[in-house]
Amino acid sequence: MSITPVAATTTGLTATQVSQQRATDLVDQQRLDDQRSQQDRLDQQRVQDQRLEDQRRVDDQQSVRQDLTRQDQRRSDDLQQVRDDQYRVEQQRVQEQRRMDDQQRIQDQQRLEDQLRQRADEARLQFDRSTDALSAQRLSQTNGMFSGRVDVYL
Repeated sequence: MSITPVAATTTGLTATQVSQQRATDLVDQQRLDDQRSQQDRLDQQRVQDQRLEDQRRVDDQQSVRQDLTRQDQRRSDDLQQVRDDQYRVEQQRVQEQRRMDDQQRIQDQQRLEDQLRQRADEARLQFDRSTDALSAQRLSQTNGMFSGRVDVYL
């Protein structure tokens, strides 16, 4: 089967009719071309809209990732701050305990020094009493030795 032009199959058409038919065909062709161009523009617009939508989606995903990263960083910073605060409180508690232990040691040492001083004073007093008693005893013994004639020695 062969394809023959439409104008050739119509018989008995006048030149005006053929020319009108060609004009109609040209108008139809122009309309088809316009419709194709419009369809192409719509297709291009859809593709561009799809690209924009894809880019927005990618931007939104990146924004969400950045937000999640910031939140994670904030949580990490908050956790580190809590750890630092706990460490600081523990160090203060340890320092306070050391200070209290030092004060207790100082009080114990002062009490011990006071006890030693008191014992030393008591020992000194006892020694002085012993020395005085010994001196008194010697004196009484010495007086007994010279209880005779004193004029002999003069």
